[in-house]
Amino acid sequence: MPRVAVVGAGAAGLAAARRISDSGVQVSVFDKARGVGGRLATRRMGEARIDHGAQFFTVRSPTFDALTRLWVSRGVAYEWCRGFAGAADGHPRYAGHGGMTALAKDLAAGLDVSTSSRVTRIVPLGDGWLVDTAAGSFGPFDAVILNPPAPQSADLASEAGVDRHALEELTALRYEPALAALVALDGPLSLPWPGGIKLGEGPVSWVADNQAKGVSAVPALTVHARGDWSASMWDRPDSEVLAIMLDAVEAYLGGITRRELLGPDAAHGTAVALQRWRYATPVVTHERRCLVLVDSSLPVIAAGDAFGEAKVEGAVLSGWAAADEALRRLV
Repeated sequence: MPRVAVVGAGAAGLAAARRISDSGVQVSVFDKARGVGGRLATRRMGEARIDHGAQFFTVRSPTFDALTRLWVSRGVAYEWCRGFAGAADGHPRYAGHGGMTALAKDLAAGLDVSTSSRVTRIVPLGDGWLVDTAAGSFGPFDAVILNPPAPQSADLASEAGVDRHALEELTALRYEPALAALVALDGPLSLPWPGGIKLGEGPVSWVADNQAKGVSAVPALTVHARGDWSASMWDRPDSEVLAIMLDAVEAYLGGITRRELLGPDAAHGTAVALQRWRYATPVVTHERRCLVLVDSSLPVIAAGDAFGEAKVEGAVLSGWAAADEALRRLV
């Protein structure tokens, strides 16, 4: 039976692995993080749960709509709202029950997933591909699907004898970083219903109340900085970044000031953290859903949210497309 290696356990990688597994082909997933999800990320801070990567997802395609309906029927996802303060448009936004990571955990259920397994290289063998990690080598595999951000996938592919023109297409993809402030509070927040707001100017682009959203049992704030500002502040200390970001959203903190949150006398029950996403938002994307790097009976294929639309839906559709390309060549 063929064996497929999937590198990366974000939305695209897990969608690919699930499709391959459902077809009856053996699949192994490797991810450097301690858990699955990539930017389908939810963090616990005391009693608070905070989505600090993707905040919600939307549906455009019939195939993804079918998956969304399944998630909703099984209690994995729910409709959060149909727009935000001053910008309601009637289009559903969905979130994961208990956090966006619920989507990833559902896709990963029953799969062979190795976390805390950073892939260092993929090595061509006569009968397949060897996947090297810090914990050892695995394989041979008959196909490899790469789902990390394009620069990281390109590093893995560059030593594997992939097509030069395809590698150039992969390295042409670009991302903006994102800095995210996570705040757990001991009092109510001051965001308008439904608990999310997009800001039009300043360093911050997005603010969300995870309690109003239905993710957290206690007040918990997500603050996302703009991509250009995040890039300019990337190497600055956490304390400096947090001070500026919290100053920008002080009106939503329920009367608590930035100094009260970050000072030595911070209120009991409050906590603040900074999350850095180096490859947060694809700004130069690929027109196709995936990219075949080695076109043979032993294929290597790149996928992710930089292929097609830079959304949760786009990542899932890319993973499915990569799985279909691999299966077609293997079968």
